[in-house]
Amino acid sequence: MEKKPIIFESACIFSIIGSSIGFFSMFISTFFFRIVTEKITSITNITATEKLSPVYFAMLMAAFSVSLAGAIKLYRMQRAGLYFYLPAQAMIMFLPVFWLGSHSFSTTNAIFTLVFAGVYLYYYRITR
Repeated sequence: MEKKPIIFESACIFSIIGSSIGFFSMFISTFFFRIVTEKITSITNITATEKLSPVYFAMLMAAFSVSLAGAIKLYRMQRAGLYFYLPAQAMIMFLPVFWLGSHSFSTTNAIFTLVFAGVYLYYYRITR
């Protein structure tokens, strides 16, 4: 493809922004765990944070960094970005479910992941 379609480019940019925000928030949550858990209990209705740990946030941080690498590769029109982005997003979606329980599934995250994956796979099929 000589020129990136605006939908593909927009999806890449939004994925880069979302993965960057996710990476930095998980980085802060990993290294300032005690402060973050105090804030979680003070501003949400979650009163029990026993299942949370720095390892949980570190695993999500790693997944967001792989997702970010994949989104950058996709933006550069490298198909290998799909192999980074899709598994990382699956991990971001399902790690909270396995770690914290089924109530932690994010429907919003699932919708955005499916929309962006659909855009990437559609243009992957065209450029193949």
